[in-house]
Amino acid sequence: MTGMIDIVFLLLLFFVLSSTFILQTGIKIKLPRAVTIEQPARKDLVLIIARDKRIFLNNEQLPFNALWGRLIEELKFQSEAVLVLRADRDVPHGFVVRVMDVAKQAGADRIAIATSPARRLQEKK
Repeated sequence: MTGMIDIVFLLLLFFVLSSTFILQTGIKIKLPRAVTIEQPARKDLVLIIARDKRIFLNNEQLPFNALWGRLIEELKFQSEAVLVLRADRDVPHGFVVRVMDVAKQAGADRIAIATSPARRLQEKK
């Protein structure tokens, strides 16, 4: 009986350690809402734009003028990575577009915009 408990414990430990976890950062932002949500499945680059226009790449704060060089550096090692853009919904649209433009120029071919769940609109009958 003890052997069986040990095996079950080891299997549980194996599955917990080999699971993929989606990292939710500690930077407080309010995401815009969307009905359809896609979760990133692999290790991707996460670019966060806070309400006050501070920029974080993988939880590391950097100034806007350093973003291009840092993205080139990161994409050199992760060319197939998706850049997940998590912008606070109160950030001006023009600033988000400027950041996306810098990301594209740095070589980010795939950009995903993070959203939070919203209620579905009811169809008119």
